[in-house]
Amino acid sequence: MKQLKIILATVFWCWMIPVSVFAQFTETKEISKHFKVSPETRIEIANKYGKIELNTWEKDSVVINIDIRVEEKKLSRLEKSMDEIKFDITDNQHFLIFRTSVGENRSALEKEFLKFKETLLQTDGNMEINYTVWLPKTNELKIENKFGDIFIGDYSGEVEIDLSNGNLKSHDFNGRLDLTLNFADATINQMQNGRLDCNYSDLYLRKAESLRIISKSTTYEILEIKELEADSRRDKFRIRLADLIDAEGSFSNFRINELNDRATLRTEYGDIDVEKTNPDFSNIFIESRSTDINLYFPPDANFGFEITHTKTELDLCREMNIEEENVLDEKENKIELKGSYNQNTNTNTKLFINATSGELNIFSD
Repeated sequence: MKQLKIILATVFWCWMIPVSVFAQFTETKEISKHFKVSPETRIEIANKYGKIELNTWEKDSVVINIDIRVEEKKLSRLEKSMDEIKFDITDNQHFLIFRTSVGENRSALEKEFLKFKETLLQTDGNMEINYTVWLPKTNELKIENKFGDIFIGDYSGEVEIDLSNGNLKSHDFNGRLDLTLNFADATINQMQNGRLDCNYSDLYLRKAESLRIISKSTTYEILEIKELEADSRRDKFRIRLADLIDAEGSFSNFRINELNDRATLRTEYGDIDVEKTNPDFSNIFIESRSTDINLYFPPDANFGFEITHTKTELDLCREMNIEEENVLDEKENKIELKGSYNQNTNTNTKLFINATSGELNIFSD
């Protein structure tokens, strides 16, 4: 009976707690700006804590619509948060710059604390700032977003995108693209010429002409590419079809479903898999250390090869005819092999491999 009284008393006092303790105050605001631009105007938009949606049209103007939503448990805090949201605008003949500014009037300590939270991937989740932009499709464009997504369709001008902690959804980039990703995901249909700087991200690309990548701890899925140059650390590349690849990798994996022309790969502590090679490929050069290599060639291919291996596990298919074997360093077990694929002595040497440790497997598919 005594226990029942305690329970009833607890329930009573819970009901006595003012409802305002659980209240959530919300304020929304809409802003719309219109700007005239020329074809030479560089457009820059920088935001945080929300999305940027870009739409193109056949007009010499830019319209920026902004939706702001802030939630706080205290009304005083809500008013302060709304007041902290500012927009810095530069509008002249050569530049249109529109930048979100949050908390610039905070103390130095408060700013440092906010930066620290952002490094821990913690944001002011009670604040949302969303951009919807209409602009010409040929102007030079720079987009920066932190803790939010970017959406863009076809774009013909040069584009620079810097995205942190968000998703990029885009269609075709017909001009040059400079893309920086940090803790972000990107899906791109097609690009002509691109430079990527990616860290701890994921990228899906359907088709590209020329691409240069500097990357760390990122996963790539590329369906078709003409030319790829990569400087890679702890990445994973999955490429369905490539014409030319020139890459350096450390602790990175390269998986190529089909190679059309040529490849230059310098790797350490990783994997290389080329599952299909065009019979008329130009050349393949591989320099590796502690890397597992698997290469597949068609039965009708004809080429010469030079392989130098040191403490490497070797498995060659029967089509690999060894015509010359030289011990270069007996103590290090460094051996040079020369020969031809399909026993055709008149073929050009097109396969060059220098492997130290790891595995080297060459198959006929």
